Amino acid sequence: MNGLVIGVMTGTSLDAIDIALLQIKKNLPFKLVDFYSKKIPQKLKDEIKSLTIPNITNIQTLAKITNKFSREIANNINIFLKKNGHKSRIIVCGVHGQTIAHNPQHGFSLQICNPHLIAELTELRVVFDFRNRDIVRGGQGAPLAPLFHSQIAPKGFQTAFVNIGGIANISIITNTMIRGFDVGPGNCLIDLWTKKIKDRAFDLNGNWARKGNVNSQLLRLFQSDIFFKKKLPKSTSTQYFSSEWLEEKLRRFKTEIPSRDIQATLTELTATVICKSIPKSCKEIYICGGGFKNTYLIDRIKVNTKKTVGSTNSLGWDPMCIESCCFGWLALQTYLGNDLDLRKITGSKHVGVSGAITA
Repeated sequence: MNGLVIGVMTGTSLDAIDIALLQIKKNLPFKLVDFYSKKIPQKLKDEIKSLTIPNITNIQTLAKITNKFSREIANNINIFLKKNGHKSRIIVCGVHGQTIAHNPQHGFSLQICNPHLIAELTELRVVFDFRNRDIVRGGQGAPLAPLFHSQIAPKGFQTAFVNIGGIANISIITNTMIRGFDVGPGNCLIDLWTKKIKDRAFDLNGNWARKGNVNSQLLRLFQSDIFFKKKLPKSTSTQYFSSEWLEEKLRRFKTEIPSRDIQATLTELTATVICKSIPKSCKEIYICGGGFKNTYLIDRIKVNTKKTVGSTNSLGWDPMCIESCCFGWLALQTYLGNDLDLRKITGSKHVGVSGAITA
């Protein structure tokens, strides 16, 4: 199959709607044709975040916010397609939706998205709900990006792709195997602490963390969390690594230390959980996702891993576009009815088609 596909992703950080236009050749991702990113309006962002607070969301509120969010996605897709003029050539559009609850142990993962509304407003064929088919097969439902990473990975040696969004996940790829899992917090705790203390959305370049000192006792307390001891396969969410998680850990720590030291320690937590997940046999590490912009975090990964650390830019793929490209390519696999093998990634019991598609 040759042609163009669209992938839409908002990610666990909820910072923007990212839309990628991807060229496909012989069913493989060939190149990024165009990319568009638009910040989510703050009011809508706050409304979506309110859906993740336990026990306060009613069905009508959920439905209204879902439709409002879906209209925002559709409006931005239309702006993007009007700009580049490729609408008539689009085979399919993949929309991941925004995760508000992820609990594969109880058999569900919930992403808000009204694909029928998006399809109607954009006149595109929309693929959605990528996670739940995997969950009913016994999988974690995430991460799914390792499948795309394997398509763009260099051949001949073992590599690791690290996607740092709100949650960090890793893909380990050889010529014969793809393995992947969520390693823990990426940007989410760093961003939460920055918002709480500095009232800023993120720590620009990690400059605040760079001024602090890592507290080894607090770091050990963070690292003692049960998630880091779980066996593979495993996945997590920002509903787990939340403000409540951080507050509970700081209450247990009891010792008062400067806020910049807490920031440095949270950054070190992300760096260390990533590095501990990288096999010694991996030759190169490719970083993608918003965390790539945190230069202090990348420096700490380099120090902790002592390996060659770069970005997917060196492979010809913008690190900020990888996830949206991924869901464009995954949408095409759903459209074609191609089986995906997630057994070594999510723990799915067998191969099968992922996602659902609008008429």
